[in-house]
Amino acid sequence: MKYVIWFVRFWYAGWMIPAGIEHFYHIYSQPGANSSHPLAAQMLSALLHTHLFDLVKAVELITGLAVLFGYFTPLALLVCMPVAFCVFWWDAPLSEWSTRSVIAGARVLASNVLLSVAYIASFRLMFVVRASVANTVQTPAAKQLAVAARVLFGAWMLLNGANHFFFSAWATPAGQGLLSTELMSALVDSQLLDVCMLIEFIAGALILLGYFVPAALCVVMAVSTCALYWALLDHQPLSLALGIVAFALNGFLMLAYLDAYKGALQRAPLTLGESDRRTSWNPVFVNPNGRCSRGHFMGALVPLSLAVLWYALKGPAVDYASWGVLVLLYPAVVLHVRRLHDMGRSGWLMLVPGVLTAVAMGIWAQRLHLGAALDSAVPLAALAAFIGFALWGCIASGQAETNAFGPPIAA
Repeated sequence: MKYVIWFVRFWYAGWMIPAGIEHFYHIYSQPGANSSHPLAAQMLSALLHTHLFDLVKAVELITGLAVLFGYFTPLALLVCMPVAFCVFWWDAPLSEWSTRSVIAGARVLASNVLLSVAYIASFRLMFVVRASVANTVQTPAAKQLAVAARVLFGAWMLLNGANHFFFSAWATPAGQGLLSTELMSALVDSQLLDVCMLIEFIAGALILLGYFVPAALCVVMAVSTCALYWALLDHQPLSLALGIVAFALNGFLMLAYLDAYKGALQRAPLTLGESDRRTSWNPVFVNPNGRCSRGHFMGALVPLSLAVLWYALKGPAVDYASWGVLVLLYPAVVLHVRRLHDMGRSGWLMLVPGVLTAVAMGIWAQRLHLGAALDSAVPLAALAAFIGFALWGCIASGQAETNAFGPPIAA
């Protein structure tokens, strides 16, 4: 199980980091940037004009970095879940269920879901059926305030969702400003507004009744954040006041149930399949100051190689492939450096395949040109160098044959 999760982490980081960077600094043509599907084009246009896409891409970049470097990964995955869902929604129904597009969107959503499940221990307290408020809320007055806020917010979300689907007692605001109108039109036409209202309806009922409150608050926070962003675009006093109050109530209640989120706020928890912290993700792929036994090196090499192969086989014909390989260069170098340490060798030897790979990917990305002969030779040399070091690590004996990880050794 551990190695399956590691493969998904490699693939997800290799996808999300370049996708986030590309928006702020052009490195390749963003997939779907010139969509021929009207609804997909309308939504993308609205996101770009309102600068909401800046926030989306920042979340993708931060999540990719968190997944790669193992830093507050559960929290990043929670924040990115709405983004991953919207990626799927854009690639599937909005792109008229084009097969290649659906597969691309499904990969992103499935990866985020699978990695979240891998950290299920971190989220367990969020799914307590009848959660209690945090220990910091001790006075009777504070507890009564938390209960009142829960009832008010839950009823508000429930009624708002019910109104959208059943009552129509008040109309959905269309927006008064140019940007708020464009964004709301895109949300309505894409039916993403229906998804938001369904979340409000279900989460509101759970919050009002007091069931799975921390999880419901976490899910509906994405809607509260988007509602506030839309209200800021609309520049109308009533819209802005409602957006601020809803966001504030949502945030206050999450603070009131802070104990339920402590697992999700851990810096580097173990995932499913990881039983020993010394052989978990961070020591193996993030910190080069240590060593790795031959057995653990060979096990870790399999998911890493498969992820690199996934990107490398696409070759220079696919714009994003070279950037995915570059992202995976860091964990590849760290793993081999730790293996070299265990073999009594200097980790600086990895400069050779590392530099060759970086130059090769620069050639593939059409950022470097060394002449026809070298442009063909360097990628092959990089591949041969890494295969050579990998085989060396699999064959050579080391100092940790009976102890997977020893004390840190300087490179």
